[in-house]
Amino acid sequence: MRYGEEWASRLNSRPKVSACVAAFQGERFITQQLHSILAQLAADDEIIVVDDASTDGTSSKLAALQDPRLHVIRNAKNQGILRSFETALSRSSGEIVFLSDQDDLWLPNKVQVVLDVFARDPDLMLVASDATLIDEDGTKIGDSFYARRGRFRAGLWSNILIGKFHGCTMAFRSTLLQSALPFPPATEVHHDTWIGCINALIGGKTEYIAEPLVAYRRHSSNVTGRIRLSAQTRFRVRYHLVLGLLLFCLKRARSAPRFRWRGSWS
Repeated sequence: MRYGEEWASRLNSRPKVSACVAAFQGERFITQQLHSILAQLAADDEIIVVDDASTDGTSSKLAALQDPRLHVIRNAKNQGILRSFETALSRSSGEIVFLSDQDDLWLPNKVQVVLDVFARDPDLMLVASDATLIDEDGTKIGDSFYARRGRFRAGLWSNILIGKFHGCTMAFRSTLLQSALPFPPATEVHHDTWIGCINALIGGKTEYIAEPLVAYRRHSSNVTGRIRLSAQTRFRVRYHLVLGLLLFCLKRARSAPRFRWRGSWS
């Protein structure tokens, strides 16, 4: 087969997509967000939403969508963001897994751009992109999330210091979940930073797309967004992240004595 034909065949063999969402008290924005995702999915794709025991109208908003690609899991008791994403990811069946907050908007080309990047590089494990910033009313308030947060970096050490992986901008091959799940028991660990650090630790290849593919909503009641943490809380978050990574290495070394870390410290 000629190179051009092989390339066309690879792009046409679209992998199944799973979008995983953790929802809590999300009635105000979740319908609009899910519509922005569903519009880009194929018939065999899926959205897995874990409703973390919401007491508002989130459940009725989800039920009203009536889309066969939407699978809703309702927690009987509130489990928190980390456990909710863990549940969603453990139920996903797609080859490419996207993370999503409940209140953002996926820009219309997000899925196709990300899938094209994965198609061009079979060794690529994780993709992250930039995002624009919007307010509660959907008005644009910033051109670049990473212009404010600081340059994206995929290395282990940089993310232990300051997490640069942001869930709503991430997608990865489902094979990464073999290493990333289960999440650490400490709920202070951020799911997106954990996944990014595990990928760096095992030597997984990451690509950053400078183009914004998500409209990240900033408002007073963000649940899955970052908030300003106290120094004590930041210490606990990093402590439990490092502890989890050390335990991961120990477990992996015991099961595979020849395991060597192949990641990047940068």
